[in-house]
Amino acid sequence: MYTTEPFIEEFINDLVPEKDGYLKDMRRFAEEEEVPIIDRQVENYLSFFLSVLKPRSILELGTAIGYSASVMAEATDAEITTVELDADRAVNARTHFQNQNLEKRVRLIVGDAAEFIVQDEGSYDFIFIDAAKGQYEVYLKECLRLLNKDGVICMDNVLFHGMLASKELFKRRKITIVKRLKRMLHRVFQSDELSVNLLPIGDGVLMIRRLHG
Repeated sequence: MYTTEPFIEEFINDLVPEKDGYLKDMRRFAEEEEVPIIDRQVENYLSFFLSVLKPRSILELGTAIGYSASVMAEATDAEITTVELDADRAVNARTHFQNQNLEKRVRLIVGDAAEFIVQDEGSYDFIFIDAAKGQYEVYLKECLRLLNKDGVICMDNVLFHGMLASKELFKRRKITIVKRLKRMLHRVFQSDELSVNLLPIGDGVLMIRRLHG
């Protein structure tokens, strides 16, 4: 992450053990094919957090090849619904789920995440958002509606390659996405209805839950 000194980042990465077995093969495949998947630190945090939360139902926006869904399936006994726009990546994800005998627990939807959540009538204990960054505001609004009481929303890559935090990393062609992410962050932190925490791991992980009462 871009607010952490490189030597600290390297030290933490050395502490976090690599996954073995099928997940290790999946990460290698993603690296070879240049498919973005969750950072190892984010993976470690997600596994830890979900083992504490113990969700029964999970929604994921942005499946890619199914790595993060596989991590969540390993950490929980939850039923997982995951949505992926790219049909080719969805084919890979389905194969990976089948190879891990996860077909009965993981429901893969091929389509636009924003369109899906508008129509979805489900309810979830945990929602992991890692799809189109320019749509995070839209996703959040609908996901709050789908979130169970005491449920948690986790949004990955909210610092968008460090562009929100560093002028040196900013790319003008990404200005619309950066503006939308900044607006969303300001809104959630100023909200009286939400409890929010931004974690300096990976590319920024935003944790959100509703305040009750």
